[in-house]
Amino acid sequence: MAAVAPAMAQDAAAPQNQQLETVTVTGSRIRKADVETAQPILVLDRAAIEKQGFNTVVDILSNLTEAGSPPISRSSVLASGENVGGYYVDLRNLGPNRTLILLNGKRLGATSDGLQDLSQVPVAAIERIEVLKDGASAIYGSDAIAGVVNIITRRNYDGAEASAYIGQYDDGDGTKQTYSM
Repeated sequence: MAAVAPAMAQDAAAPQNQQLETVTVTGSRIRKADVETAQPILVLDRAAIEKQGFNTVVDILSNLTEAGSPPISRSSVLASGENVGGYYVDLRNLGPNRTLILLNGKRLGATSDGLQDLSQVPVAAIERIEVLKDGASAIYGSDAIAGVVNIITRRNYDGAEASAYIGQYDDGDGTKQTYSM
């Protein structure tokens, strides 16, 4: 024989409130160093620039294997337009309007053709140059398809510095003068 006794439901114990840790997620478009990112970044510091004896920013960048030939020659008598006489960098031979130039992380002013003249930046003012050798259009837009050049200027600087360069093109068709202050 079996007997069934009525049973009353019991109240469940109230759950304890748990304190959760605060989690902060921060995103940044600024790349730090080649070892921290998957992007190939080349950093040229002031010591490397001085060791090579470069006189212009274009001399520095045209020495890189990723830099193509400049589209406009300063000595070309057939060139015309507002871009004549400027210095432009062309990473991976995709054109200078596909290479973004930054000065301290901000875009350098561009011509109406979208080119950014590097002759405006004196070598004496440069602390380092960071070159992102791969496309970065997802971060910076379509003018960074070939890559990004970020020129970082010197901050804490005391005193004065001057340099001069005088040269001559081949075949005696002109001279080149560069001054930094």
